[in-house]
Amino acid sequence: MELSAGLAAIVAEKIRVALGEPYLLTRRQADNTEITVEHHCSSSIGVVLFIGNETSPEDVLKAADMAMYQAKEGGRNRVRFFDRKNES
Repeated sequence: MELSAGLAAIVAEKIRVALGEPYLLTRRQADNTEITVEHHCSSSIGVVLFIGNETSPEDVLKAADMAMYQAKEGGRNRVRFFDRKNES
């Protein structure tokens, strides 16, 4: 389980960093000129580990959603693993 957690953390962090890269957005104005703006965003990612079919897909998504909200509560732009101790 420790190896799985480590690998999941690496993947989640790569996703978080990639989503944090600036996006260049171009919009055509009414006068046909274009304007380009740089957009930045952040992401809060919830991760849950599970084994085989012991947990329903709905329960996995619910746990990941709760972990995401834990990440937001912890300051946003973070990766958090689902922690049953923090389950409401």
